[in-house]
Amino acid sequence: MPNRSEILKQHLFDSVARPWQELLPASKIETLLSEVEVHYRNRLYTPMVTIWAMVYQLLSADKSLSHTVKWLRKWLVMADAVAPSSDAGGYSKARTRLPESILERLVTESGAALAQGVSAAHWWCGRPVKVFDGSTVLMSDSAANQQVYPQYGNQQPGCGFPIARIVVFFPW
Repeated sequence: MPNRSEILKQHLFDSVARPWQELLPASKIETLLSEVEVHYRNRLYTPMVTIWAMVYQLLSADKSLSHTVKWLRKWLVMADAVAPSSDAGGYSKARTRLPESILERLVTESGAALAQGVSAAHWWCGRPVKVFDGSTVLMSDSAANQQVYPQYGNQQPGCGFPIARIVVFFPW
């Protein structure tokens, strides 16, 4: 029977990690871990399990550590393996053991790979989107802009130009 970290790793790859199999394969993450010289014992929260658990935590409506640990425990119970404590302390410590440089490189490299995969047909107004979640775009109150982006119906003439709020969602 595989050990608990292997059970979790397989379940993570079959669920949360599935959309990223081509973008962030396990081999790439393992290579990155060895490049940064991360040494770890084969315990429950290996770096691979911890990284994908963090992705789950980001995507989950309940972003608490305890919710993520409950989710991981459920899989171990379903696999008839010994479930860890429901205390989130082990997962929390595993997160702090991951060097920030690994997470930074994973985000940077996966973002670059995603950007390369977007064709010009998916650009916005013929341009690649370079703005991220919650950014505000301000434009001059010119006649050309007013024609393309008219004022709101309840806005008095001459009171300014509507501010466009652009939100870009990535599928992760």
